[in-house]
Amino acid sequence: MTEPTSGAQSPAADVPAVALIGCGRWGRNIARALASLGALKVVADPAAQLVGPIAADLGVEAVGDADSVLARADIEAVAIAAPAAGHARLVQAALAAGKHVFVEKPLALSLADAEACAEAARTAGRVLMVGHLLQYHPAFRRLVQAVEDGAIGKVRHVSSHRLNPGAIRTEETALFSLAPHDVSMVLALCGRAPDTVQAMSAQISGAGVPDAYWANLGFGGDVTAHIQVSWLSPFKEHKLTVLGERGALVFEDTAAAERKLVLYRDPVDRAGAAPAYRKSDGEPVAYDGAEPLKAEMGAFLDAVRGRATTRTGPEEAIPVLAVLRRIEDAAAQPAVRIDDARAAA
Repeated sequence: MTEPTSGAQSPAADVPAVALIGCGRWGRNIARALASLGALKVVADPAAQLVGPIAADLGVEAVGDADSVLARADIEAVAIAAPAAGHARLVQAALAAGKHVFVEKPLALSLADAEACAEAARTAGRVLMVGHLLQYHPAFRRLVQAVEDGAIGKVRHVSSHRLNPGAIRTEETALFSLAPHDVSMVLALCGRAPDTVQAMSAQISGAGVPDAYWANLGFGGDVTAHIQVSWLSPFKEHKLTVLGERGALVFEDTAAAERKLVLYRDPVDRAGAAPAYRKSDGEPVAYDGAEPLKAEMGAFLDAVRGRATTRTGPEEAIPVLAVLRRIEDAAAQPAVRIDDARAAA
């Protein structure tokens, strides 16, 4: 995805003042997006000496203590891009301080912590929004609209691949690092939680956590989904394929802009004795070219101002986390040996 343009704008009177907590690899992108919207006021990170130049480039403060930011009356909202293990603690502390909160995915690493965050937001009467970025990607929004309009008929299968030659983590698995986006999109398209979950994982790097996951989800028998994530892939692929009864839609975020979203009309030739696949190059589908991260941050600011309801609040994020947990549990189950299966038969 294209990084937001750096450089702060002069804040308008009705733009909330936002502090960013955590300014690592992705946090820096959030900082630039918030600054471009005139909302960023301060960046808080323990490595203040490292983020100082970033803050200076954006025309904002840099501090090393998140607690000092939460105590400031001039800060109305916070964006949290710290490591996932600290999300629940920081979210609850920010809400207790009366701040509106945006937190990067996942909301928390446990369902209990996620529910506690949601309850804290309800009690405080504050916005809590989770960074399921692709829900704000204009190509995905256009895909959802096309599905709802019947462009491919009834959805029968969704396949999502998120393969990165990227950062290996130790505090969270590849599932929690990468798959929240995929699960969020799958649930949006399938409309409910899966009835069945099958999964497997692989530990390869020696980081002590799984580096890759494969999951199969069943939704009521006639709708299925497959999710594959890995941070050890030698190539990058972010691709969502939606197969319907009358065609397919493909959202490939790593493709050129004009091929990010492609419609394949009914590819099955049923005129002969047996169905045959009818190959085509597909039809590019036009979509709004807005930068996704800036759109996401804009949605958060609108929610803080009461102009809109976020589509990725706790009511969306907690079901995503529940599916992630089910995938993790399924992957931990021992596989059925062929000999055992034969004996049972």
